[in-house]
Amino acid sequence: MRRIAFLLTIIAFISCTRNEDNGFGKHFIDKTLRINLVHTGDADSEAFKLDKIYDDGLWYGRTKNMVNPYRLGAYFYEVRDVATEELLYSDCISTVFSEWRMTEEAQQKKRAFNESIRIPYPIKNAKLTMYKIDSLDITEPVWEYVIDRRAKALVEPTQNHNNRLVRLLDSGDPKEKVDIVILGDGYTLDEIKKFDADALHFYNIFINAEPYRDRKTDFNVHAVQVPPVKSGNSLKISSGSLGHEKYALAYDEWAFREYATQAPYDYALILINDENNCGGSLFNVYTTTAIRSQSDDYIIRHELGHQIVGSADRFYSDDTANDSTDVSNYYHDFNELINKILDLHTK
Repeated sequence: MRRIAFLLTIIAFISCTRNEDNGFGKHFIDKTLRINLVHTGDADSEAFKLDKIYDDGLWYGRTKNMVNPYRLGAYFYEVRDVATEELLYSDCISTVFSEWRMTEEAQQKKRAFNESIRIPYPIKNAKLTMYKIDSLDITEPVWEYVIDRRAKALVEPTQNHNNRLVRLLDSGDPKEKVDIVILGDGYTLDEIKKFDADALHFYNIFINAEPYRDRKTDFNVHAVQVPPVKSGNSLKISSGSLGHEKYALAYDEWAFREYATQAPYDYALILINDENNCGGSLFNVYTTTAIRSQSDDYIIRHELGHQIVGSADRFYSDDTANDSTDVSNYYHDFNELINKILDLHTK
C-alpha cells in the first residue's frame, strides 16, 4: 500500500526532531536563494535547466525542522553538503508542468515553463537534487546542481519593486511563524482601496476557519500591492488553465516570485480581480482565487488545502476531509494533517 510504512514513521520522526537545533546557523547563512528553473518536456520526458539564482533576502522559512518528512506533491528536492553528503534541507512542490503533462496537449508536443524553488543559503558547497515522485511514492532524480560558493556572480540581487505593504496580522518572528503573503492581480492603480478591502476579506475568511482560528497566534499575514501592467495582468494569471474553464494558474512563476519576496512568506495567495468563479493552487507554491465570486469562501479554503497539504480535489467538505484520495487514506481528518504540517514551521 502506498506510503504506509513511510507515513507511520512521520509522527515519531517529528517528535524526536521538532525541538532540536537542526543546525541552521551551522550550515546556512540567514539568506534565501531563489533558484529560477526552466522546466521543459512532454507527457513522457522532462528536463530542468538553471536560469539564474537570486538573493531573495532574509530566510523566513523553517529553521528547526529543516528536513521535511512529508513527501507530498509531484517533486521532492534536497540540499546536501558536497563533502560529507549530510542532508541539510529538503522540501517538496507541485508545478504547472506536473499538471500540464497529464493533458492531451502534452501527448502531442513539448512545452517549457518558468518555475522556481527557494532554499536557505548554504555556507559550504552544496548539492541540490530534484526528484520526481511517482504514484507509488518512488523517487527518481531528474536534476542536480552543485552550488559552488567560489563561483563568481553566483547570486544576483532580486529586483526591489518597493511596492506598498499592508500588515494584516503580526504574531511575532517570521522564522517561528507561518507567514502568508496576499498579492493582487488585475487591480488598477485607482483600485488600491478595493485591493485593501479584498485582502481584508480573505484574511477574515481565512482566520475564522478551522484549524487556523485556533492557531491565530502562529500566523503572520501581509498584503503586497502589485502595480498593473497595460494588460492588467502583472502576475500573468491564466484563467481556463489546462483546458478547465474555472482553473486559474500563473504560468510564469518567476513573475509571481518577484513580488511575493517583498514580504516574509511560506504560502501565497493571489487575489484575482474578477467576479467569475475560478481559482487554482500548486502545492507549496501559491493559491489563486477570484475574490468576489459567489463561492469565494469555499474557493479560498478549498484551494488553500491544495497548497498547504497537497490534497487532491474533493478533500474539503465543511471542516473535514471526505475523500478517497491518498491524503485522506492516511488522515481522515483534514485538520489533523494541516496541523502537523504547520507544526513544522512553528514547533
